[in-house]
Amino acid sequence: MNHTSCDVLIVGGGLVGASLACALRGSAHRVELIEAHPLDDASQPCYDDRTVALSWGSRAILEGLGLWPQLDGRVEPISTIHISDRGHFGATRLRHDEEGVEALGYVAENRVLGEVLYRELQQQRGLVVHCPATLRSLDLQPQQVTASIEQNGIESTISARLLVAADGVASQVRELLHIGAAVQDYGQSAVVANVTPGIPHGGIAYERFTDTGPLAMLPMTGNRCALVWTVPTAQARELAALDDAAFLEQLQQRFGFRLGVLKKAGRRQLYPLTLTESTQLVRGRAVIVGNAAHTIHPVAGQGFNLALRDIAMLAELIHAAGDPGAASLLHSYTEAREQDARRVYRFTDTLVKLFSNSNGPLGHARAAGLVAVGLVPELRHWLAQQSMGLSGRQSRLGRRLPAGAGMNR
Repeated sequence: MNHTSCDVLIVGGGLVGASLACALRGSAHRVELIEAHPLDDASQPCYDDRTVALSWGSRAILEGLGLWPQLDGRVEPISTIHISDRGHFGATRLRHDEEGVEALGYVAENRVLGEVLYRELQQQRGLVVHCPATLRSLDLQPQQVTASIEQNGIESTISARLLVAADGVASQVRELLHIGAAVQDYGQSAVVANVTPGIPHGGIAYERFTDTGPLAMLPMTGNRCALVWTVPTAQARELAALDDAAFLEQLQQRFGFRLGVLKKAGRRQLYPLTLTESTQLVRGRAVIVGNAAHTIHPVAGQGFNLALRDIAMLAELIHAAGDPGAASLLHSYTEAREQDARRVYRFTDTLVKLFSNSNGPLGHARAAGLVAVGLVPELRHWLAQQSMGLSGRQSRLGRRLPAGAGMNR
């Protein structure tokens, strides 16, 4: 059986794992990556492209990685966030010019972001990518972690001083390491689709709270909108089964006419919603990042942005370390990231529970709160800072600096 060794082994080559690999460019450490599915950067654009929301803070990280020039002009800027509560008076608008930034955030198609990341991986000197490859087992030892993998029907082992689990919410690494997860089931699912509005969206992101859950319409390129419609799971299945005309009629009723008469709906996809928090971020020489560590409700679009802040901090620590799996490094990482993660948990969880509630007096209180935020600049600024991912400690990448002094193009 073939055996190799490296310093950092990343399991999972999706957007999070690929971002970490890019962030480790130029470090003194040997990096290898395992991904089960072919990395496809050549898929053609289509109406149903899935999207991810990038905060202003995530743009800074991507600038620090040197990747933003390849994305600029291919993502849709969010100039305004319009927040309202269906059936109640009052709304709040967060505007980019009030915050002194070009945009509050951006909506990127996963295909475009993946294309940029995977092209960078192919050009990255010294990076070894095992793809498609399947993880079979892990052996956690004091000085290394050994992974058994299968690639093209051939089994081999890889030893690393640090293993990074970036393999998503159903993390195989987390399971193999016997790390549990606290799961809160919201009893809701997100209906995700692309929609064409009747009038230009003008770069406005709409977050509309309803008694069945939040409904977001995010501006996309080509005057499309990315719909994330949260409803009880049984209702989500019913909505997904409707024909396009009936679906648009239901959506129009819940959203209103701020975007005119909705013209077209793409393929609907359903995603059950939970708040999932790993009971540990670190075990021995293994660390868990991104959705493998925490999966949150899509309200306010914080999931991928939280993951990018994970990898930005981890990459900074690894660049400066002699031993990337040292206990002191992983302790510093945990201390640095736990506070930010818990702040995002509280922020999103509170929004869901506060606004997905048909209680009459509470509805009036919510309306009064939205009016207050709209009238008080300090409250708007606080809410904008949360949305932009600018609260708390910023990594070097978050300050548009390379993750390490040796990092170069």
